[in-house]
Amino acid sequence: MLRRKAVFAAVLYGLVQATFATGVSAEVLWLSETAPSKRAASANADDVQHEHHHVMPPAKSEAAQSAVASEVKSAKKHDHDTGINPEGETPGKDHQPDKQLWLRQGDNIKSAQYVAAANAEEHFKMIDLGGQITDVVTASDGGRLSLKTNLPKVGFYDVYLEQRVVRDGKLQVQLPKAELLWASCVAKDVDEEAVAKPIINVSSPLELVREHAADEGCMARLVWGDVVNFLVLSFGKPVAGVPVTMITQEGWRNTVVSDKTGHASFTVIRAYFPKWFEFKKYHTDTFLTVAEMDTDEAGELGGERYTSAHYVTTLPGKYRPSPYDYRSYAWGLGIALFVIVFGGLAVYLYRRRRLKPYQEERIDDKA
Repeated sequence: MLRRKAVFAAVLYGLVQATFATGVSAEVLWLSETAPSKRAASANADDVQHEHHHVMPPAKSEAAQSAVASEVKSAKKHDHDTGINPEGETPGKDHQPDKQLWLRQGDNIKSAQYVAAANAEEHFKMIDLGGQITDVVTASDGGRLSLKTNLPKVGFYDVYLEQRVVRDGKLQVQLPKAELLWASCVAKDVDEEAVAKPIINVSSPLELVREHAADEGCMARLVWGDVVNFLVLSFGKPVAGVPVTMITQEGWRNTVVSDKTGHASFTVIRAYFPKWFEFKKYHTDTFLTVAEMDTDEAGELGGERYTSAHYVTTLPGKYRPSPYDYRSYAWGLGIALFVIVFGGLAVYLYRRRRLKPYQEERIDDKA
């Protein structure tokens, strides 16, 4: 009887996992700071059809550009974001103003393909903390959709892409989003708490916003064990009942439903288990958050009628090992050294005490 219950529980758990696994479309689009590997770049070199490369227009004046360059030049070099993921690809650096994003397709972070835009009119939008929207001009290059820009000031910026298509009488809307950060340890007169406030796009029909901690500045980092809170918004207003899925780089996923205030929370799990002598405290893992919503709206797009709509928005993020892990390694190493030294000293003193000093004795045979 107990065995049947165990088998039933295992089957039920598998069905639940399968339901969650199929809850996110494999065609989901998202924006990544991880550059394509050299192998993938060489494999895609000959495919030059439908190529779109997005370059930030020269909106800044020469004075603003020189100010940015001088601030970067005066900053100390950091290796805070130089972790290499298992595929040999280098994530973007938060401590540099120059950023580049690539459009990827698929819910598997390691194997998601780098793709081009489906329509020539698709373009990026970038919003700064002040709400200023900058359109990014489309140009042709490389066979992949990418954005390359220099952030004008320290702080957070949100980048959006919108893709609309009608399939089988249903409007399919993809809304990939990325949160860019330029952080500096040496920038002067920067209110880090002010520039670290989350940005809301009131014109987006579906958006995920990661809520920042009250004391979160530009130098704060997510680590495993942290609770990450997301807000699901539609045109700037919270939406309840929307399924939100978090997917990690190693394939773990969890789905929750936004509450009446539009909130969805996840605990970042550990996915990095190296040997103790290979542990890197600046190792970086990626997660992807996906939200989906259906509506009954009807309309027309490009001459095709639709009677309902399906919205999908994505937001990637990065996290690192908890500081308690590498501190525990240091404590463990210190304790081990203490035991070795103390034990060796104790053995030495013990043996020293048991040694008998050399004594010469003379025997008088005549006595």
